[in-house]
Amino acid sequence: MKKIYPAFLWHMHQPWYRDERSGEFLMPWVFLHAIKDYSELPWIQSQYPRIRATYNLVPSLMTQLESYVQNGWRKDRFLSLLAKEARDLSEDDQADLLEKGFFANPRTMIAALWRFNELYQKRSRYHSAKEAIRCFDDDELTDLSVLFLLSWCGNQLRRTNALVKSLIAKGSGFSQLEKIELLDALTSFCGEISKRYKTMQEQGRIAVFTTPFYHPILPLLLDMGAAKASDSNIATPNKWSDFSEDAELHVQKAVEWYQTAFDVKPQGFWPAEGSVSVAALNLLAKHGAKFACTDEDVLFKSLPNPHYRIDLYKRYFLKTENGDVGVLFRDKALSDLIGFNYSSMDSQAAADDFMSKLKGVYDLVDFDAIVPIFLDGENAWEFYENNAFDFFNALYERLSAADWCQTVTIPEAYRLESAPQIELGALQPGSWIYGSFSTWMGHSEKNRAWELLAQTRETARQRFDKLDEKTKDLVTKELMIAEGSDWFWWYGDDHYTPLAGQFDEIFRSRLVQVYRLLGQKPHPALSEPIKRVETVAAQTPQSAPICPTIDGRKSSYYEWIGAGSLDLSRAFSAMDSSGAPFKSLQYGTDGRFYYFSLKGALEPIKTGGYELAIETQGAFSYNRRLRLSGEILHDSFQSDGIRAAFGSNLEIALYAPLTKQDDRLEVAFLLYKQDTLIQRVPLYNTLTLGMPDLDAEWYI
Repeated sequence: MKKIYPAFLWHMHQPWYRDERSGEFLMPWVFLHAIKDYSELPWIQSQYPRIRATYNLVPSLMTQLESYVQNGWRKDRFLSLLAKEARDLSEDDQADLLEKGFFANPRTMIAALWRFNELYQKRSRYHSAKEAIRCFDDDELTDLSVLFLLSWCGNQLRRTNALVKSLIAKGSGFSQLEKIELLDALTSFCGEISKRYKTMQEQGRIAVFTTPFYHPILPLLLDMGAAKASDSNIATPNKWSDFSEDAELHVQKAVEWYQTAFDVKPQGFWPAEGSVSVAALNLLAKHGAKFACTDEDVLFKSLPNPHYRIDLYKRYFLKTENGDVGVLFRDKALSDLIGFNYSSMDSQAAADDFMSKLKGVYDLVDFDAIVPIFLDGENAWEFYENNAFDFFNALYERLSAADWCQTVTIPEAYRLESAPQIELGALQPGSWIYGSFSTWMGHSEKNRAWELLAQTRETARQRFDKLDEKTKDLVTKELMIAEGSDWFWWYGDDHYTPLAGQFDEIFRSRLVQVYRLLGQKPHPALSEPIKRVETVAAQTPQSAPICPTIDGRKSSYYEWIGAGSLDLSRAFSAMDSSGAPFKSLQYGTDGRFYYFSLKGALEPIKTGGYELAIETQGAFSYNRRLRLSGEILHDSFQSDGIRAAFGSNLEIALYAPLTKQDDRLEVAFLLYKQDTLIQRVPLYNTLTLGMPDLDAEWYI
C-alpha cells in the first residue's frame, strides 16, 4: 500500500541584534520569540508520539539566546525600559514605551488580555506617543509593561508556569516586584529551549538542521555571478569583494556551534533563505552535510522540460566534489497555506483543509511520496488564535490517525527505500522567493548596501596583516554579521516594516565599527541612510467620512477622499511574490456601511473563473463568494447587506453600523481561481476596523 510522507521543516531564525562593544541587544525579538515560539512547536509536537519533524536552528539566533541565559534581560535595551519603575521614566522613555509596548497583534495577542486591550484602545485615540503620555499614569504604564510580556508568552508558559498563570488571572494592578519576577522567570525559561531540542533529537522524535552562522546568502558570497545565473536581468552592484573565505567561515563556525550544542556534527542545512547553488552545496558537503533544502521554483528551473507536479514529491541528490547531498524542494502551496492562510480560518476547518490537500497529493502519485513542507517556525503564529495551539492540535490529531500518511524527519525520508530517488543533472542557483536572489540584490538600495560592505571589506583586507589576533577576530565578526540576509531583505520596496530605518542603522553601524577597529575614519557614505525615507505608510487610517457610489469605477474625484488605505505591494512579507493582482485597498465608512475599493492589475480576472470570498467576523458576520464574471462583472450586485461592482476597480459595500465603543469588524477578501487561492487581502489575518467617531479624528 502506497503512503505519503509529509516532511515538515520549521525554520527558527533571527539576525544579530547585539552590539559587540556594549553587549547590549538593540532589538528584543530573540527574547520575545523565545518565550512565544522557539519552544512552542516542539512542546506541542512532544504530545503526539507519531509526529516527526525537522527543526532548523540558526546559530546567530541560538548564540544570542544563550547570551540572555548567561547575562539576563538587563543587557536588552527595550527589556530594560520595561523594567524601569514607572515613576523613574523620562518623557522620552514614556513615549518609547507607549510606541513599542503595543508591538503585538491587536486581535490575537492584545485583545486576549482585557486590560491590555483597554490600554490599546486608549493609546489608539492619539496620533503619536508624545501626545498620549499625558494621559497615562504610573499604574497604567506598569500594567502595560507586564501585559506586553504576558501577551508574548506562548501556551507552554501559560499552561505550565505558575507565575505567568497567576499574573494572567490577576489581569491588572501589577506591581514593580511582579514585573521583575516575570522578567527573571522568562529569562530562566529561555535556558530550557536548547535542552528540549537536544533531548527530542536524541529520542529520535526530531532532526535538527542548521544554517551558515550569520544567515548569509551563501551562493552570492561564493560567486556574485549566481545572481545573473538565476535572473539574467538582475542589476548587480558596481563594487564587489571576494567573500568566498567568509562563506566557508560561516559554514565552519555553524558546524562548530552545532557540535558544541548537540555533541555531534549536523547532518543537514537549510541554507539561509533556501539559497542554493552547486558551489554552495559543495561547500556544505565539504563540512559534512548530507542534506539540504530549498524551494520548488529551484527544482522546476533545474529539471529538463517537460516536468510535472509529481516530480516535487521525489527524493533528489546532487553529486558534488565532496560527496552526495540529498536535496528536498518545498511544496510552496502547502507551506504557504500554513504560513499565510490558515490563520483566518477555524482551526478544525483549517486542519481538515490541509488533510484534504495531502489526500490530493496521495491521489496524484502512484509511489511512496515525500511531501516537503518547509516554512518559518516563528512569525506566522501571532496571526492565529491562541498562537496556533488549536490548529496544531487539530492537525496532529488528524495526521496521527491517518493510515495513508506518516510524518518523517528529512534524514528518515532518505532512509525510505520505497520512495523514488533521482540524481539531479543540474541545479539552478536560486532561493525560496522567485527561485532567484532579487529579494537581496538588484534594487538600488540593496546594491548600495553590498557596495558599502564590499568597500569596507576591501579596506579591512588591506590592513588585516597589521592587526593583532583579537582585533582580527572582531573585524571578521562584524563583517560576517553584516553579510546576513536580513539587512538586504528590508532594503528596496518589496518588503515593508516600520522598523526598516532601524535595520538600516544597525547594518551601517557594523561597517562603521570595522573602520574604528582598523583605526580609520569611517567611509563618509556610512553616515547617510541607505533606506529612503518612506513618504507613504503601508497603512493609513481613514480621516473623514466617505459615501462612494458602488459602480466599479471612479465616479468623482471626491468620493474616496478621506478613505483609509492599505498598500498591498508593501504591507506584508513574502507571499506577494507570486504577482497577486490586487495592489491597493481603500476603505472607510459613513456610519452605516463600510466601503472597500480594490485596485491593481485586474484585467486577467475578467477572463472568468475567478471568485472573491468576503469573510468578516465581529459585530457583523459575512461569508459570501461572488463570481467575478457575469454576476458582478458589468453590473452591480446586491444581496444580504452586500453591494459590489467590478469595473476598473472592484468596489464593495458591507452593511455594518458599529454602535459600541468596543465593536469591531474584521474583514478579509480572498481571491480564488477554480478553488485555488490566488491572493488574500490582507495577507495576514484581517483588517480590523473599529467604531467610527464621526465628530473626532479617525483611528483604526
